[in-house]
Amino acid sequence: MTRLDMNRLKELEAQGEIDTIIIAGVDMQGKLFGKRVPASYFIEDAKDGIHTCALNLAWDVSLNFGGFKFCNWDTGVHDMKTVPDLSTLRPYPWQSKTAFVLADLQNKDGSDVSIAPRNMLKRQINKAREQGFMAKAASEIEFYVFRETSSSVREKNYNNLTPLFEYPIDYSLYRLTVDDWFLSQLTRNLEAVGVPIEALKGEWGNGQIELNVRYAEVLEMADRTAIYKNGIKEIAALNNLMATFMAKQDANDSGSSGHTHISLWDTEEKNNLFYDPSMEYGLSQLGRYFLGGMLELAPEMMLMYAPYVNSYKRLSSFGSGAPNTVSWGIDNRSTSFRYDGKGKSSRFENRIPGADANHYLVLTAMMASGMYGIENKIDIPQPVSGNAADQPVPRLPTNLFDAIRLFEKSERVKELLGEDVFDHYLQAAKNELQDFLSAVTDWERKKYFEFI
Repeated sequence: MTRLDMNRLKELEAQGEIDTIIIAGVDMQGKLFGKRVPASYFIEDAKDGIHTCALNLAWDVSLNFGGFKFCNWDTGVHDMKTVPDLSTLRPYPWQSKTAFVLADLQNKDGSDVSIAPRNMLKRQINKAREQGFMAKAASEIEFYVFRETSSSVREKNYNNLTPLFEYPIDYSLYRLTVDDWFLSQLTRNLEAVGVPIEALKGEWGNGQIELNVRYAEVLEMADRTAIYKNGIKEIAALNNLMATFMAKQDANDSGSSGHTHISLWDTEEKNNLFYDPSMEYGLSQLGRYFLGGMLELAPEMMLMYAPYVNSYKRLSSFGSGAPNTVSWGIDNRSTSFRYDGKGKSSRFENRIPGADANHYLVLTAMMASGMYGIENKIDIPQPVSGNAADQPVPRLPTNLFDAIRLFEKSERVKELLGEDVFDHYLQAAKNELQDFLSAVTDWERKKYFEFI
């Protein structure tokens, strides 16, 4: 994997091969924010941190904010310190003479910003390590690519867009060859930035691609996911294309998932603790408890898995392929949690999140829920056979209103995530819902404008 240390960075800066450093924090949506600084300034000073406005953890994707205790006009819309994690320093291959580093967010007194997604995940990692566990994860994210630009989609009002290809290509090798001029740029650049790719394939939607990242320790996987989502959008834009990670970008096309795999290991990373060949399904008692926690808390954790109004458009139709049940199965893609693999590959796949989810938050919720299951010895029901959508099993919330209601009532989630995190992300969801309820949509105009 390509990484830089400070000595190597100094050499490259002196040789004129790197002159710019991108310092990137991670916001509530899992997007990257920050500043570009000269490499010389980074080496001299900015490696120890820069200041960014706390609004980066208070506004939505449209830069609207309000109602947050963490940052408001009474706090002065204050700064926070954005401190580079030098272990993440790497070249940024699709930008000439540029390197990139992820940063952790601190208050001015040096304490961690508790609501920052990367810090949230690190807390769960530390809790697991105190119990003698570490976790590995992998992400599979789908996205759409259009032969459009930021300007053209606005001119078209986001309607009648031209996809990269205009028919389903699920597993088609022919179309991957035809579009290799762009797709190969993704895999080569992501590999070069230190995001090892397992596979790239066509998906069912028109212009839809799935990209799988090789498994890693959970924080490393969340970092990889943030980098590659940002990278895909940038590389597409540099080729006069546009990529979207919306969970459901068109009612008549398939949704985009953000499936997330997880396994629990001993801290020496020698043994996968979910696997026990002597147990039913090859699933250890520890694995049963971890899954039991994820199943029990999934309805209450939905804001971590599906944070937007649009997230539920992918999940709302029973039998659509996106799960909306509290269920698990053995290599069963209709369930919310799929168990698969043997030995070191034994893992649970969380099929609830869409491509729009913040995977720091997804993994935070999975870790917190799984460890809760272990602590409370929550066992599991029998696995679902057949289509989970047709089984008499509990349902997940299928709209943001119900997800907010379940989250807000959950004392368990508040305890597991912390009251400040709980309040902050609840407020974000309420802001999202209020924005939607205040909007006049195309659906309303088409239905009522002429006929009412």
